Amino acid sequence: MNGIITAVPTTISLLSSCRNQDNAESRNHFLKKTSNPISLLQIKNHISPSPKHNSLLLKQHCSQISHWIVKSAASSAGNVEEYTEEPATSVKFQRSVTLPGCSNPLSLLGTGFREKKFAIIGVKVYAAGLYVNESILSGLSAWKGKSTDEIQRDSSLFSSIFQAQEEKSLQIVLVRDVDGKTFWDALDEAISPRIKSPSSDDKTALSTFREIFQNRPLNKGSVILLTWISPSKMLVSVSSGGLPTDVNASIESGNVTSALFDVFFGDSPVSPTLKSSVANQLAMILK
Repeated sequence: MNGIITAVPTTISLLSSCRNQDNAESRNHFLKKTSNPISLLQIKNHISPSPKHNSLLLKQHCSQISHWIVKSAASSAGNVEEYTEEPATSVKFQRSVTLPGCSNPLSLLGTGFREKKFAIIGVKVYAAGLYVNESILSGLSAWKGKSTDEIQRDSSLFSSIFQAQEEKSLQIVLVRDVDGKTFWDALDEAISPRIKSPSSDDKTALSTFREIFQNRPLNKGSVILLTWISPSKMLVSVSSGGLPTDVNASIESGNVTSALFDVFFGDSPVSPTLKSSVANQLAMILK
């Protein structure tokens, strides 16, 4: 937006004088011929002794400049709207995505990062963003008017998001190289204590989950999608860069899927910044 505002004053006086000269017919004719922005100096250099010719040139140049400004503004606005940057890691998340296995586009609800401490030094491991089907938000009217702090402390709100039948997904983007086994071990360390008495289905689901990451290098820029299709079914997709296009595995266990959601949005989240960001966004949506 700042770029648009900066660009407009340099041409505003010209456009004012052009406005009375221009018409739709000359604009459409000229834009078919060229699309490159033209300067005031170029206009001056093209002035001819013929008043009639000058009038036509001015109409053409004014039309081109108007088109360029509108096009630049639209392009800049599109870039602003398309991504949200997680500030601590500078990872950019698309505001709307269509993910493997999902029937509808999902919207970004918040971003954060995961940090691991080695000795006393905190090292950022990945950035994360939560995406939801927007229809989920219509079921949160009970929290209308709540503050960010109230929402963040209310486990029932996040439980309501998880229990909704509509799709939601966690996108994880690695910001450093991590061995797949190391990544899984850290995740399993958080999931397993949340499942008190795992059933055979839970054990099978955890085994399937583990196999996805065994012997898989997760280099910086790798993307992992954990997509809840329903409260008891989750799809896992992994790519070495960019959004994955395929589903690597399906995890079917209510205990495992809910435990994983709790890892990120329960009372002791592994990424407090992510939960805080989601709470802040919900407070603005529900105010």
